[in-house]
Amino acid sequence: MCMSRFGFFACCLFVMVNTCVAQEPSAPAVQEPTAPAAKPAAVTAAKSGKTIFVSACTSPSYPSPPPRTKPGIDSLCGVQGSGGAEANQNMAKNNFCATGTPSDMTIDDFTNLQTQVENDSSIPFGTDAQGGREKGPAVDRAPLRALGEGKLVRMQGFVLFGREEGAESVNCEKTVPNQPADHDIHIELVGSAGQTDECSGVVAEMIPHHRPDTWTADNVEQLAGAQLPVRVTGQLFFDSSHFPCQNGAGVADNPKRISLWEVHPIYAFEVCSSGDCSSDSGWVPLDQWLSTEIRKKRK
Repeated sequence: MCMSRFGFFACCLFVMVNTCVAQEPSAPAVQEPTAPAAKPAAVTAAKSGKTIFVSACTSPSYPSPPPRTKPGIDSLCGVQGSGGAEANQNMAKNNFCATGTPSDMTIDDFTNLQTQVENDSSIPFGTDAQGGREKGPAVDRAPLRALGEGKLVRMQGFVLFGREEGAESVNCEKTVPNQPADHDIHIELVGSAGQTDECSGVVAEMIPHHRPDTWTADNVEQLAGAQLPVRVTGQLFFDSSHFPCQNGAGVADNPKRISLWEVHPIYAFEVCSSGDCSSDSGWVPLDQWLSTEIRKKRK
């Protein structure tokens, strides 16, 4: 019992302190912060101010042999290229993810696929709208995938020419150096040796990403002179930004070809050094054929 005034206040203070201590709530459990999910390299690179080339699959079929030095464009231009309306088409052009056993195709097969597209007015292509068809590029690639875009194919032919392309959306146009290493190599393939009609051929493209050192326009052009059969393996792709030849003639400044279906990008480029590989043997990679030719010239 608190008898004096001082004792009364001391007693009350003692009671209040003990009451507060007794009723003090327990501290809430500390929750460890959740680590953010890992972001794709392309996203990380974009935040750092540059875009790098990151394949959409974990085991891309890059050409071999790999270049001695990583191409500079791989650190400057991603799979969407310059993006915009051509973003989806650019991603398709940069696809190294086609797998399985390649389907052998002929120029007639490419021509038939072109006819199927032309019979479906919902698929855009060309530099201008025609009739009920919108101009390219085709943003929705689903109808093209239904026809085969994205599958692994292989075709034989003869090189009519190989030439370096200029700046393109797929390779980030003018935001990368204007040099051969950063441009596509456009290859026109025809069905027989000595054939000179561009409108009878189809296109195959070597893209700059992960391109072997020996894959140059000059080296491909050597095969145009040698008139040896070649075999290209890669992704089946539809180039909806152009028109094919019509009635055997090119349309305006569109690249001449019988079909807009291409092998693009090329995964493997082989040469029949003997001139006759009908037994499916004798095919050698381009770099090996070039090495053999160099040794021959030294003798």
